[in-house]
Amino acid sequence: MTALLPLRAILVFAVAAALAGCGEGESRMAKGFEEGLRTSFVESFGESCRAAAEGGGAAAGLAAEVCKCAADELIKKYSASELIGLSPEMAAPVMKSCAAKSGLPV
Repeated sequence: MTALLPLRAILVFAVAAALAGCGEGESRMAKGFEEGLRTSFVESFGESCRAAAEGGGAAAGLAAEVCKCAADELIKKYSASELIGLSPEMAAPVMKSCAAKSGLPV
């Protein structure tokens, strides 16, 4: 029976360590998901932004510059869940600011 006490202590410690690791794993998974979502947002936003700007007559290089600026600023400003529901009203001030930085009249 006394031999079981060290074994129980080891098992309790192992379970506690495993549970602590689970929380850390969930945190890493959530962080990875958010980073993946942000990367995906930058790519898809950039593509649609450039297509719209070029369709409106903007030069490809200038469109790429403004759209990259806007995507970078949007991911700094909004959380991943906010980016999912991003509205034109939320993006407009950032787009205007990036256009102004690129020398475009706003």
